[in-house]
Amino acid sequence: MADHPDGPWKEWIPGVLNDEQLKQLLDNGLITGVKEPDKTIGESSIDLTLGDKGWELIEGAVKPIGPQTYEWFIVAKGLAKPLSASEDTTFTLSRKKTYVFKLNEKLSRTLAAAGMYGQATAKSSVGRVDVLARLIVDGMDSYECFTPEGLNKGCGDLYLELTPITFDIKVRPGIDVSQLRIFYGSPEDSRIRGKEAFRTVLPNSASNDGTLSVDLSTVDIGGLDAAAICTKPAASHSPIPLWKEGQSAPDPCRYWRLTKANSNKRLKIEDSEFYLLRSKETISVPPGIAIYCQASDETIGEMRIHYAGFVHPRFGWKRTASWVHH
Repeated sequence: MADHPDGPWKEWIPGVLNDEQLKQLLDNGLITGVKEPDKTIGESSIDLTLGDKGWELIEGAVKPIGPQTYEWFIVAKGLAKPLSASEDTTFTLSRKKTYVFKLNEKLSRTLAAAGMYGQATAKSSVGRVDVLARLIVDGMDSYECFTPEGLNKGCGDLYLELTPITFDIKVRPGIDVSQLRIFYGSPEDSRIRGKEAFRTVLPNSASNDGTLSVDLSTVDIGGLDAAAICTKPAASHSPIPLWKEGQSAPDPCRYWRLTKANSNKRLKIEDSEFYLLRSKETISVPPGIAIYCQASDETIGEMRIHYAGFVHPRFGWKRTASWVHH
């Protein structure tokens, strides 16, 4: 790999790039295919948008396979069949099936030479409808990230794997489902640790250990008392579009029901149902800091968690409403 080429990053300090730095990468041609930079570039991430080419993975998810081109691999090995859009250019994706879409954006190998790394997470709106969304970068053998070494092995193409779990969904070309952060230097080298940082970003936490806990107290939700929101039986569902423009909001009563904790303040999680729960802690992110959240795993048994995997600088900063939870 060539040593770091000349570019604006020579003056940057290690860490996640802000919006101005991301725009400089676009101006230098290191990220291409971004159609609306002003809409897709946030304070510290870039939204990734679906292209018009998609496949259903016949035998389920196909893990990233390293230096081979992902599209060639899934087609040549008979692991995927192409999707056809409806007359309105949308795709309907059935729950409990896995799909892959090629993304509009593409990464240049110069990012690798410049010492850039990437991390991705699904947008929080996707997690709230129980859809798994994982980024695949040509050259990488793992999801949701790229390293200089992996990016240098591939062609820079990006794909998004989508698996609806609870609801059928609808997608269309151009919508943003995942967001990518780019780091100058390894993300581990710019990670902030310590109870002082946890106390700042979780100001009402009792533990100061950086964890979030579940709040099962009863609150007023739409005029009704509830502790959590749970899905209704699938028979009442129709496909949920993953975009907002020009669409009236789906009727929540068609998909969700309210539920309470019992007298012992415990909530039974039923098999094959999806729940939205509140945290006891609120999040308050200062300027200049971004948060990457990790899900608990072995400590909760067989449950799977969606979570807001990435929090921008200034999210909840100096919030005054104590009832707002993340």
